[in-house]
Amino acid sequence: MSTLPVAGVVSVAVFIAAIVVGRWFLVNELLTDRLINSTLSWDLAGIVLYQAASVRGMPELADRLFLGFGAMALANVYGLARLLDGMDPAVLRARQRRYNRIGAATGTLVLFGPVLVDLLGLPLGSPAVQNRVIWTAGSFVGSLCGALIARACVRELRTPDPTSRERWAYSALLAVGLYCCLASAVGTINVARGMSSMEPGLPWAVANFVMLAVLTALIAIPLLNAVLVRSGFDRNGRACRRLHPLWRDLTTAVPEIVLLQDDSHRDEPMMRLYRMTVEIQDALLHLRPYEPAPSDEPGVEDYARRIAHAARAKATGEPPRPPDGRPAGAVQTLGTDDRATGLRDLLRLAKAWPKESLRV
Repeated sequence: MSTLPVAGVVSVAVFIAAIVVGRWFLVNELLTDRLINSTLSWDLAGIVLYQAASVRGMPELADRLFLGFGAMALANVYGLARLLDGMDPAVLRARQRRYNRIGAATGTLVLFGPVLVDLLGLPLGSPAVQNRVIWTAGSFVGSLCGALIARACVRELRTPDPTSRERWAYSALLAVGLYCCLASAVGTINVARGMSSMEPGLPWAVANFVMLAVLTALIAIPLLNAVLVRSGFDRNGRACRRLHPLWRDLTTAVPEIVLLQDDSHRDEPMMRLYRMTVEIQDALLHLRPYEPAPSDEPGVEDYARRIAHAARAKATGEPPRPPDGRPAGAVQTLGTDDRATGLRDLLRLAKAWPKESLRV
């Protein structure tokens, strides 16, 4: 890992830091998410400290900072790999504490090894030899993690009928896992031949950049989805906004159909959309007796006009019309087995819904 231009390191660090902070706040519920976030945090700290020490002309300290913080990152990666490979989350939670203790002990030895060697007079060889041993051990663990991740991805890809998104995600993660195995093996061989473990060469530097881009994209996808959900720009949030004028007017006219508020799901767009569709459909049924006769050109616009008239009639206290045996309106009642079609019909009704429908 050679010294990079300061501006380039700052740009990369800011980008990774933004992802890390965003994930800690928005994508941190599952054990998988917490392991990924911890890994990114330790990696970010190692990269920044490595570059800072390198810029100040302390290459040996830079290597030790990178390897020391990398030991903690590797402990979390190993836990993530075991989880993806099928380990029970409850078992992994207990074992992850052990992995973290091993990573912390290894990182401490890496950082303070020279001081301990000088104090105790242990014949552990030169710092370069110590780094080679540490790098070889880390490469072995990295290769094991890559193999576990690759095996998990192959198993998921062989399941019947994976979605296109799942197939692309697992294929990309499979490529990352196989690359970890290959890069760790090549790195170990290079270290054994006396080459610098921190200078991969141009071909591997390009491969590292490509794999980093793929891995960053995979990690950023859940964050992007969380941001979209929080901002209301996901599919369910957009549907809620389009339905809101219709829902507001109908629940104003028929307040008795409003469901009890469930605060545990208040901010979830999917549950909010489901609640809105149920209440709209209930309101349409309650307003049925107040609808005027359809026009000669029935359609969604005519149906919206008639429902708006019925809402005004009920809101102003007019009596319902006598039953006349008319067929059901243009928008069908939402059924549990055809929810997608029912939602599309309600969105068409919301688009045709007249403005100021209850103020005329």
